[in-house]
Amino acid sequence: MRHVVLLCLAGGLVVGCATDPVLPTAPAAKAGSEPTGSAAAPVGPAVASTAGAASRLPAAPALPAPPAVSLAPAVASDGDYRLAPKDQVTVTVYGQDDLTRTLRVSQSGTITLPLLGEVEAAGLSATALEQKIEQGLRGRYLVDPKVTVTVAEFQGRQFAVMGAVNQPGAYPLKSNATTVMLALSEAKGVKDTADRVAYVLRARPRPGEPQPVTVDLKALLRMGNPAQNVVVEAGDSVYVPEANTYYVAGEVEKRGAFTLRRDTTLSKALTEAGGVTNRAATAEVKVVRSAPSGERQEIGPFDVKAVMGGDKSQDVALQANDVVVVPQSGAKAAAYGVLDFFKGLFSIGITP
Repeated sequence: MRHVVLLCLAGGLVVGCATDPVLPTAPAAKAGSEPTGSAAAPVGPAVASTAGAASRLPAAPALPAPPAVSLAPAVASDGDYRLAPKDQVTVTVYGQDDLTRTLRVSQSGTITLPLLGEVEAAGLSATALEQKIEQGLRGRYLVDPKVTVTVAEFQGRQFAVMGAVNQPGAYPLKSNATTVMLALSEAKGVKDTADRVAYVLRARPRPGEPQPVTVDLKALLRMGNPAQNVVVEAGDSVYVPEANTYYVAGEVEKRGAFTLRRDTTLSKALTEAGGVTNRAATAEVKVVRSAPSGERQEIGPFDVKAVMGGDKSQDVALQANDVVVVPQSGAKAAAYGVLDFFKGLFSIGITP
């Protein structure tokens, strides 16, 4: 009699598998175990759907390019660095060691030199300051002075990089302006948890420029789009927000909320959720997305086998607040339910 029951169960499982092809799944979670790696309470599988759902996720809306005014320095210059208060300079007068000094530009923008006294330095390039000192010394103190000015420390102009970067902080500006790409490089790049955008907050807002300036990091860092490489000047701040979350619900080992990274796709979401259970309808996975209007869109279905097999048309990128829903297969649930029932009977010594 036991062999007959087992044959019936095997037949039921075959029927269920024929209806929904099964990938090798993660082991079933133990009863009473708490899901790990999630940031919120489990999300139930019930979601609102709309008719005529698309078979593929729509692409994330493209961010508009910053205006042309954001791509050039606010004040045109010859390219040489302009000194500012707190910068430290070394003034060398050849053949006159007693006149050679390392000095910091004062808050009033001057340096104090032997013979010449206070000399205006702020706003001048190193070359312009050399010429000014030579003119002050020539004829009056020296016949033909040769002066060299070098910047020992760049402290007068700084910019800040904050948020989801590897080394946030304030950085010296070693030229009159830099770019978002170079600013992020100074901060050792963005984190995996960074959002797809960055914001440039101007110390001196420009006419015709939005505040803050929005930069599409995907277009800049992955595609090298120069239209997104906004100029960063003294006093500006670059802010990279943390990415939002997405949710995985239904027949997975770890339901809940997870951090959305810039490269999160459906396969990575299922992997982070511990894989699907043996009761999952693996060919009916859907993604529920909230439109800007507030309407929910149910997109899919997606096949887990194709998703995990590297099919790019199935392994789609997720967006903030997406809900990945893995429904239950009715046939599999019934078959495994009967199997669990008989396992319970055998465990207490009852023979059908």
